[in-house]
Amino acid sequence: MKYLVATHGTFSKGIIDSLKLIAGEDIEIDCFSMTKEKSSDDAEAEMTAYLEQNQDQTLIVLTDVFGGSVANLFTNHLLNGYEFQLITGVNLPMLLSLILSEETAELSVEDWVLRGIEEGKKGILHINQLIKQQGGQNNDDIFSED
Repeated sequence: MKYLVATHGTFSKGIIDSLKLIAGEDIEIDCFSMTKEKSSDDAEAEMTAYLEQNQDQTLIVLTDVFGGSVANLFTNHLLNGYEFQLITGVNLPMLLSLILSEETAELSVEDWVLRGIEEGKKGILHINQLIKQQGGQNNDDIFSED
């Protein structure tokens, strides 16, 4: 599987740097950044070229904001017949799950993506609320599975 993180600004580069810090530098993942200096026409041309180059790959594209310009440009490519999986709301737990989990023959690409999304959701917590609920006094209390 091939992965592309595509975001506004340099968020994609930063999250990939964090992923590699945790999981190792040898992880292969591509990056697209929509910057002030890049026009929407240039961005679309860059995306089209990338998709053309990788049309024989099983591709998962992860973007930052649903309804944002980056996700919308990729959505247009889906609507125009390009085949890839598009996820919005990328976060580090999601990336770690997708990249580091062993690919299994039992899972379709769609199920693989859905599992990654669920792992991303699990990583979003309000720790203050968790402390209140568990009555934790230290990290061991807070993060226990009880």
